[in-house]
Amino acid sequence: MILVSLLGRKPTPPSSKKRRPPGPRCFPFIGSLLHLLTSKPQVALRDLAKKHGPVMYLRLGQVDAVVVSSPAAAQEVLRDKDITFASRPSILVGEIFGCGNLDIAFAPYGAYWRTLRKLCTVELLSERKVRQFASVRDSETMSLVRQVRAAGRGGELVNLGRMLVSCASAITAETTFGEGCGVELREQFLSAIDLVLKISGGLCVGDLFPCLWFVDVITGLKHRLWRTRLQLDAVFDKIIAESEARREEKKKTTMGKIGDDDLLSVLLRIKDEGELDFPIGTTNIKAIVTDLFTAGTETTSSAAEWTMSELMRSPEAMAKAQAEVQDFCKLDKILFDL
Repeated sequence: MILVSLLGRKPTPPSSKKRRPPGPRCFPFIGSLLHLLTSKPQVALRDLAKKHGPVMYLRLGQVDAVVVSSPAAAQEVLRDKDITFASRPSILVGEIFGCGNLDIAFAPYGAYWRTLRKLCTVELLSERKVRQFASVRDSETMSLVRQVRAAGRGGELVNLGRMLVSCASAITAETTFGEGCGVELREQFLSAIDLVLKISGGLCVGDLFPCLWFVDVITGLKHRLWRTRLQLDAVFDKIIAESEARREEKKKTTMGKIGDDDLLSVLLRIKDEGELDFPIGTTNIKAIVTDLFTAGTETTSSAAEWTMSELMRSPEAMAKAQAEVQDFCKLDKILFDL
């Protein structure tokens, strides 16, 4: 294995080493991975940053990485030099579930990515669209509140993380597919997305050791990823076919004028118009919608769960937050901004 690694490595110019930030010792073949093989890698990164500084170099297998751990350095990377760091490295999960990196998250920075960004800001995530789906967010959030309240009154344990994921998934599904999508199809899709999140969270050896790409084939990981992708595609095709059928039916009853009742309808309309600098097709739509679910459910629910955890650890902050919420609850009207 070490011989294969040495043969697969490209020689590093001596001058490039001078430009690297400080970092821990790199071991042969595994690089800096040994420093992170703990039950709490985030604590290990914190300790390494204290020793080597806010901008630190790590070699994860055969992949170079820079860890930024201070507000000033993060501002420079994420704002001042945003374009320089805009592209993400191509990884196996992104290639498979992003349909060849055609999604927003893994598409390399360039004209195509800028087209997707414009599509999101103008069509999918505009202020008008946010207001349009306010009732969906309110309804699902109130349903979550009622579930937690009922469990609390009954003295039951509450798995808040699972409830938050379910709530975020329901909101994303309703805004993306609309009321016309059948419950069974929606459940099949959410089940497939849940499988995507679980299977994509594992280690892909080829991402860290490109010369060992065949390991993911031997272990069956690549096969499982593709099998999940095909399962997701099958549900996608049914949902898109139903949506297009509803659009055609609506054209007949409204003299050719149809509105954008959900985000999938927006994407299908843009596909039919073909007026983008980079026209999108069904494959692009699948990649974009997958991003909406993977980013719109996991991150939203995780952020809310961590917030509640921190509030429970700080009674003073919890009391302040409760007072602020109660200020919004007047005349039985509750305002939410999720």
